[in-house]
Amino acid sequence: MRTAVGVALVTVCLGLTGCSLFGKKQAAQKNASKPFLGSEAPAKTETVAIPRDSSGPLPAASGVLAGRVVIEATEQPIKAFILIKSLDREDAKGADLNVATDDSGYFYITRLNPNEHYELIARAKDNGELISSRIYATPPKPTLLIKLDKRFTTASTPPLPDMPNVGDKKATAGAESAPEHKPTVSIDAPQSLPDQEPQRPAGPASPPAGTGSGAIPGGGNSPNPANIADGGFRRITQPRVETITIPSPPSTPAQPQWDRVPDQRPPDRNAPSVTPGSVRLPYVQTPVPSCGLYGNRLDNFALYDLNGNAWEYKRDHRGRLMLLDFWAHTCHYCIQDIHRLVELQRDYGAYGLEIVSIACETGTIEEQRKAVLPIRGRYNINYLTLLSGGPSCPVMAQFQVDHLPLLVLIDTDGTIIWRSPNNGMDETAHYTLRKMISDRLITR
Repeated sequence: MRTAVGVALVTVCLGLTGCSLFGKKQAAQKNASKPFLGSEAPAKTETVAIPRDSSGPLPAASGVLAGRVVIEATEQPIKAFILIKSLDREDAKGADLNVATDDSGYFYITRLNPNEHYELIARAKDNGELISSRIYATPPKPTLLIKLDKRFTTASTPPLPDMPNVGDKKATAGAESAPEHKPTVSIDAPQSLPDQEPQRPAGPASPPAGTGSGAIPGGGNSPNPANIADGGFRRITQPRVETITIPSPPSTPAQPQWDRVPDQRPPDRNAPSVTPGSVRLPYVQTPVPSCGLYGNRLDNFALYDLNGNAWEYKRDHRGRLMLLDFWAHTCHYCIQDIHRLVELQRDYGAYGLEIVSIACETGTIEEQRKAVLPIRGRYNINYLTLLSGGPSCPVMAQFQVDHLPLLVLIDTDGTIIWRSPNNGMDETAHYTLRKMISDRLITR
């Protein structure tokens, strides 16, 4: 009996102990830390693929300038070098980028700053002659077309990387005996007119030669790859625009060639009529050339056109706004501005804009016509061209034309409302002129 009771007690104790151990085992399995090796893989994180617009621009495409370089006369591509200058940033000085196109004239420039203004100067050699062109662009612009021609090359054009800089004494050592070449047109900054006209030889004379604006000593700045990599440019100064100095008229102007031109003007509609009982006063037609500018108000001026006919502002002008363009066929920047004037006349001529260009040439009438007529045909000029009265032209004197090109905008009543800046026309000046014309002819 005692044995049965003892066995029963042992059995109960063992059962209680097993339940306790089983519970501890389960808790140990739940709380035990996972070993370093063989641990369970972490749960996967759900991800969603972001769709990409295949029609949008590629990364960094907003800072791209690309296109092709061709010869203007033949439209054939040519391998060229392009100098890129930033016009907006303070830190872009001295970090100009000089890149080369491929043999087909294509170029692709990346890592530029979007919406900043850049100047591109392309140069190449064609039959031993340096041809060039200068344009302005704002990234992104992948469709540029640069047309090179030798008439765009001036003393301020940067040389090719493998060419010595003109004026560098080290590069021209051994050639001291060679005559110094001087351009026929001065492109220095505007200078004040002298009190007396210098002695002029017989026949047409060329304006004094100059050293050119925008020339960089030492042949220009080489590109800095460290600055180009992060899109940084140090600021460069705005290039000066080509100007030529016009001598002041003599105290007693002599105009023998104009006196020989027959006056073929029709009767003046402004001639006073004579009524019965009134006193008849002699009426004298406006002399040619002549100008009546009083302060900021233009009364009248008269010049001859390319056909030898007299043109008067008070009698012949028809526009609500008149834009006078003083230029010369030897002025490089004057020629570059022609396509902008053609666009202005085409866009706003129907709204009342009248562009009148005054060719500031020298020599006889026939010599001036021979210099101007090829320019009109080559650039399809769609506005009137007049010839100045030579070096003593009163129109040039009263409008104070001391540099070229010079643009003057005149309102309906003859009031001068805008003159181009003294340092010439750049992108900002052309934008200001177009906006002023649009506001007065269309917006109102």
